Amino acid sequence: MNNLSDGARGGTMCFTKGALAIGDGAKTGVAVPTTVIDYAIDGIGYATTAAATNKPLSADTAQAALTKCLYLICVDADVAFTSVKGREVLVADLVAGNDVLEWPEVPANKVAIGAVKIETGAATTFTPGTTALDAANITDTYYNIVGGVPIKPLAS
Repeated sequence: MNNLSDGARGGTMCFTKGALAIGDGAKTGVAVPTTVIDYAIDGIGYATTAAATNKPLSADTAQAALTKCLYLICVDADVAFTSVKGREVLVADLVAGNDVLEWPEVPANKVAIGAVKIETGAATTFTPGTTALDAANITDTYYNIVGGVPIKPLAS
């Protein structure tokens, strides 16, 4: 995505920190905060509502045991939230410096407002939208994205 080049007519980015956290109830997704999140898609401004809501991660294939994976949290012009699963990486490969966690691509007509990194333990899988983010042997880390998805991958 090319947010601010001379060729772009309008940027696609989040302007307000999302302050994402684990959702309540089944805890299968993120809680969107009570503060409004301002964002633009192709240069047109939008905002989320001020009500705190829980957004389950979008259904996807199960993440294998002993891996880490990034899930982008995205929103569109209709304030519909979805997630995008990244590529799973073995924890051992990250520790050895043999691989990195790449940020997933943002789908067309959406903007990333945050991400959650999931690490699975031994004999534990994670199924987006089904497995609780605080389940045994699952470690979750939240990132707020402002101005666009980071270019640099995560090394751990």
